[in-house]
Amino acid sequence: MKRFFRKALRGLAILLATLVVLLLAFYAEEDWRGARDWAACQRELAAKGETLDLRQLVPPGNPEDDLSKVPIFAEMYLAEQDYQKAKKPSEKQRINKIDINFKSTSSSLKPKTANYFKGESTDLGAWQKYYRSVPATHLSASMETPAQDVLQALSQFDPEMNEIEAAVKNPNAYWPINYDSPHQVYLGGITRMIRVAQVTQLSGIAHLENGEVDLAKKDYLFSIQVNQPLAKGCFVVNYLVMAANRTIADSILWEGLRLHAWNDAQLREMESALASTDILALGANSLRVDRASGLKTMAQAYANHALMRQAIERGEGMEMLYVTASIRPSGWWNQDQSFYCRRIQGCIEGIDVKEATLSSSAFPQHIETDWQRYEDIGFWEELYRPMSATALPTLDNMGPRIAKAETYRRLARLACRLEEYRIAHNHYPEKLDDLPGLPAHLNQEVLSEQPLHYQRKDDGYVLYSLGWNQKDDGGIYTHDAQMGDWPWPSP
Repeated sequence: MKRFFRKALRGLAILLATLVVLLLAFYAEEDWRGARDWAACQRELAAKGETLDLRQLVPPGNPEDDLSKVPIFAEMYLAEQDYQKAKKPSEKQRINKIDINFKSTSSSLKPKTANYFKGESTDLGAWQKYYRSVPATHLSASMETPAQDVLQALSQFDPEMNEIEAAVKNPNAYWPINYDSPHQVYLGGITRMIRVAQVTQLSGIAHLENGEVDLAKKDYLFSIQVNQPLAKGCFVVNYLVMAANRTIADSILWEGLRLHAWNDAQLREMESALASTDILALGANSLRVDRASGLKTMAQAYANHALMRQAIERGEGMEMLYVTASIRPSGWWNQDQSFYCRRIQGCIEGIDVKEATLSSSAFPQHIETDWQRYEDIGFWEELYRPMSATALPTLDNMGPRIAKAETYRRLARLACRLEEYRIAHNHYPEKLDDLPGLPAHLNQEVLSEQPLHYQRKDDGYVLYSLGWNQKDDGGIYTHDAQMGDWPWPSP
């Protein structure tokens, strides 16, 4: 019996030793394979002129141009620092005052915002009724026109809006970036710009209805100017806020076209402002900036497990990453980085800035919500490529968003030129090529090199681009990201 146990123990020891050797060999092989793949990935990107250095992609600006130092924005950043230090943040931030709803909870009375995609104009009468129901607007007792009442209500934001306007007029203004911990960048200032755009939108439309066309043009140009600091160090979140602001601002342009309110000089000035920003190039750069930021986050998560624990507490997933962080081969981190970089590089290369096109095949074809994508992450993907599995779903919708943003920039520019043609000839042209001095790629689909769809119709026209599915739906718009066309409704 003793002899049997000795043999059994010897066999068990040999088995354990073999397992240890195999495990060490596995780790060594995976580490070598990951290091080799990551080195190859870096060489590939360098050969294409790409950089993964966030400071090269987003050079530091001058301290005096930092928007977080502007008093109205500084309040937010100081409050955020207090919050991070577990102090009670100030509730009296002036920028929180800017809200077209005046923080009212009476949702049943809140008017809908304009939807020019469907040719639906803003109902200022509904906004007048709403503002007269909200005590915070402090409207005078005498009923004025809808436009006058709306402008009076919004005038309460004038001090804050004037301070913001002065700040963003600085051509070097930028939003601050934490180069050491980019994932901890405070986004409050950036996202607040949507509220600023909403106030400007309603003000511009009210000015149009009030016959103050120059003021409406000023509002429109300010809406574009608000985006300029966002374009510096353009993370994906910056890009999405810019796209949202552009959509909001274009309703001012569209309403003015509907009323035939703009003159030649105003149309040229607004079209010039639209032409000044290359939406496709910014989209590609936002992917580069997010990639560099993501790599920094990966490195910090690998070095500091507390960051992963905080992410889990915020409900961001990564449970498997946290559980296995200490036992995963380091080569898997390199494989994760390589996969992440190459996946984003494929999207970047799908944007041809020279030809002004975007290839839908370079982006995911089944657009889902971020939550659905997280739910679809498999066990092996979460174990082997956890950071990619967590970060890449947030970029799934970037293809349609970039394509749509650039498409509407072209449609808005063409609408300005069509109106100029109508002023000169008392009718719209038979085809877009009749417009004089048409810039290259302006009459071109973003998702192909085909011309945009245009047809003169009665006293107006039909103008639209094919949507993400590249099927001609006759210019019908739908909220489904994969269905319908992208139209610019005729005035």
